[in-house]
Amino acid sequence: MQLGMTIPLQKFLRRPAPPYGAPEELGFSWEIHRIIFGGLDTLVAVNAASRFCVAARGMTASDWLELTKTTADLIACGLREESIPYDKLGAYLKQAGEPVITKTHGRKPVAGLNRAVEALVNLDIPLVDDEKFQALHCHFANREVCKCAGYDKKGRPVDFMRELLEQF
Repeated sequence: MQLGMTIPLQKFLRRPAPPYGAPEELGFSWEIHRIIFGGLDTLVAVNAASRFCVAARGMTASDWLELTKTTADLIACGLREESIPYDKLGAYLKQAGEPVITKTHGRKPVAGLNRAVEALVNLDIPLVDDEKFQALHCHFANREVCKCAGYDKKGRPVDFMRELLEQF
């Protein structure tokens, strides 16, 4: 699984630019970014193909230090929250492989990341302060009709992600 780190996240973490990853199917690629959401550091991960997004609010220093593990756990949590069967989730994560930090995956996936962030922050829903994963915000952001890099048609990120997972 490739985690395409945005330049602002690289600067925040004081990391050098990561390498390009080996060519990877967009369905196994995620763009990762940091935003301030409700006053707290938040990690946003968006699937490069489907624009399916997950967000972890209230990131700690240790979360940032273990970014690949934190992101993989967040993605699994977001997919479980959408009632993805464990066998499909397990097969997807196995085929995606170990998470590695890379450069982002192009203009369209990064544009999808930007639109997903807009969808998250523009929702008029109270944040859940004692929960890192913001399930309700992600739920609604993943139901916004949009275009994304992996599909020629308009649709909802959650439906595109379910379609992608049907391959497993």
